[in-house]
Formats: sequence, C-alpha cells, structure tokens
Amino acid sequence: MEAVKSCLISGASRGIGAATAQEMARRGYHVFVNYRSSHSDASRLIDQIRQSGGSAESIPADVTDREAVGTMFQQVAGAYEQLDVLIHNAAIPLVPKRFSSLDWVADVLPQMEVNARGFLNLVQAANPLLSSGSRVVVLLTDSLFHTPPVQMGGYLAAKGALWGLVRAVAKELRPKGVSVNTVSPSMVDTDLLSGYPGRALEIFAQDHPMGRLATPEDVAAVVASVAAEAGGYLHGANIVVNGGSET
Repeated sequence: MEAVKSCLISGASRGIGAATAQEMARRGYHVFVNYRSSHSDASRLIDQIRQSGGSAESIPADVTDREAVGTMFQQVAGAYEQLDVLIHNAAIPLVPKRFSSLDWVADVLPQMEVNARGFLNLVQAANPLLSSGSRVVVLLTDSLFHTPPVQMGGYLAAKGALWGLVRAVAKELRPKGVSVNTVSPSMVDTDLLSGYPGRALEIFAQDHPMGRLATPEDVAAVVASVAAEAGGYLHGANIVVNGGSET
C-alpha cells in the first residue's frame, strides 16, 4: 500500500489556509494544520477534515519564532521521514494606510516578519525533511504584478521581499529535486481584508471581470494542484489567480 503523503500549511486555521487544508486532505495527504493562536478554529477544521474521511492534526507555532518553528518540525519528523508539501500561507490583516502615513516599525515590519521571516524560518527548519519530489508553495499576491489597490504599501513591501526570498530558495533547492512555486491571488474574501471599508470592497468586486472577489476555495484549488499532481514540472513559477483582472 502506498504511504500517506504529508503536508504542512502555515496559517491554516482559517481562510485560504483552511480551504487548502481541506483540499489537500481530500487528495489523500495527512495535513499538519499550523496556527498561531486560533485554537478553536484549528480544532473545528480538524474535526471537519476527519469527518470527511481525511487525516489531519493541528500543530501550533508562531512562524516568526525560529525556536517554535523548529519544535514544530521536530514533531513532523517524529511522524514522517519526508515532508512532501510545505505551503506558506500565514498572514496578518491588512491595515490600509497611505504611504505618507506608513510607519516602518508599526506598519511594515509586522508584515515582513510573518511573510518573509516566517517563510525563512519554515523552509530552513523543513529543509532536512525536504527531498526529491517535495514541493514548496508560497502565497503571494497578484498586486505585486499588476496595479495594486491603494494603501497597501506595507503589505506589498513584505510580499515583494518574500518573492525575492522565494526565488533565491528555489535556485538553491533545485539541485535537491525540490520544486518551489508561488500562487498569487487577487483580492480574496477573507479576514485579511477586515480593515478595508465594505463599500470599497463592493466597488472592487463590481469592477472585477468576474463580478466578485475570489473565494478561499478558488485559490485553494490552484494551490493544491501546484502542490500535488500538476506541480511536477513547475519550478520557480508564479501562478496568477485573478479571474482575468489585469488591474
């Protein structure tokens, strides 16, 4: 019987992470649902996955804490010799601010910590478990590659740093046979947008070719595809999920 494959998803208790966890479990992976503080959401997700016949367990750790991330991967290594899929999805809510009001410490660094530092901590700790055939998928944003909405300076700075780091990691992991790719959605209807006025989101949705924001499930389907069977020949690629929008 074929061994069950393993997958760890950072920030997986809600939104895109939770939808991706459900999709990966549906595809037969044992999913480690990482979360920082949303214990009840993570527990609810684990119950849903198990009730649907999937395999999952929650695993708390703040991705910005190198020691905590190391401990998390020790737990993974205790169950699996190899990590087949690592998905970096952890994020913090957007706080809209014009560049003239941005504060580096208060507005930019928190985004940098979770996005870029979080990824570095994760991939460094996971590296001993990554081998030929393993796949790393990172959530970016379509706003890096097309015209972004206003007041996203701190968030875009962090995602830009993350994109550069991902490209460097992809280069270094390629000889090992590990594929590293990114998925860049446009605005997704999650808690990440809770700081944006509802009317602004309505206008964005109305102007979108699809007439709506993306759902977590829209993005999760693509992330899971890149992480699983469709990602075999992808490496260093960025997959855009924006419903046809070029703005």
